[in-house]
Amino acid sequence: MIIHDAIYSSIKIDDKASEIIGTREFQRLNTIKQLGFSYLVFPGATHTRFEHSLGTYYLAREAAKNLEMNSSEIAQVSIAGLLHDLGHAPFSHSIEEGVESLYGKDHVEVAIDIITGEEGSGKIPSILKEDLDDVAKILQNKKGIQSRLISGNGDMDQIDYLARDSYYTGVALGAVDVSRILNTIHVFNNEFCVLEKGLPALEGLMLARMLMYRTVYRYKHSLIASTIANEAFRSLSPSYEEFITWDDCDFLSEMKRNDKTRETYRRIKERSLPPGLVLETDRKQFDEVRSELGDYIETSSYFSSPYKTEAIKILDGKELKPITELSGIMHYLEQELQGSGIIVFNKENEERLRAKLLRREIKFQ
Repeated sequence: MIIHDAIYSSIKIDDKASEIIGTREFQRLNTIKQLGFSYLVFPGATHTRFEHSLGTYYLAREAAKNLEMNSSEIAQVSIAGLLHDLGHAPFSHSIEEGVESLYGKDHVEVAIDIITGEEGSGKIPSILKEDLDDVAKILQNKKGIQSRLISGNGDMDQIDYLARDSYYTGVALGAVDVSRILNTIHVFNNEFCVLEKGLPALEGLMLARMLMYRTVYRYKHSLIASTIANEAFRSLSPSYEEFITWDDCDFLSEMKRNDKTRETYRRIKERSLPPGLVLETDRKQFDEVRSELGDYIETSSYFSSPYKTEAIKILDGKELKPITELSGIMHYLEQELQGSGIIVFNKENEERLRAKLLRREIKFQ
């Protein structure tokens, strides 16, 4: 089967991947927006987890080929790329906080439940057969270089979402030199690394991530919608078995039907969002402020820094060095990608909130 992709043109899909794509669990991704509520600000951001999963499948396969893995390893890591986001909630990361608070699982753990047959129709494990255990281990970070291609700084998941999100939002800041990175990845002493000549492309990738977080992923109105949606999701509190079948439409429909969440549905549907302030602070201080402001706040969320502490290794001659030793840009990015919190409130409380934050010398926007 060949699928035409907006980013990579024609992608050839093997038989096993084609079977997986045809399952109801994978087709659910076709109605889950990749960027959650970002479409409220960027109208083009209606692409889905389905597209991103196909892109990650393709990049993982090409990367594995470039690293000269054997045919079995190539097949397994590409399928892991296809399935890595199978457990995402409606609107993707936007309500992941609510999912973790209700079920104690992140989207990877939910995906593992479906892949292993603990939940769902059981069709995916019957398709995977002898590859099931290896694919699960890749996603659980237990398979060395194969896992590193799917999870870590500069992984195929990250390369695809930055290239794809930039394309669909129309924000050129996320442009990524995909082919250069794929052609300079390497394995040295059983460690994943990038050849020194690939350093500029990697710096571009990391800079694109920082700029996309600033301009798209952490846009205030998207965060406000996410925060009130998380509150609604916790209020609805579906069973785990029901939750794993929900897509964006199901979640919105449930919000509309329920008296406790109907107003949240209206706010999102009509983009009539309450006011909010983004606080530039760490989680400890944010929790203190949230507690102090108390009744002034309608709801709130904290968004941890997306910076991953594991540094990409660069092969400098015959020596592996962390990218931070060779790149001043990476030192800058470490400082820029900080966590931030958002407080949502009634308009009548805004002046008092701002005054309290100014007295505590907390930066906000």
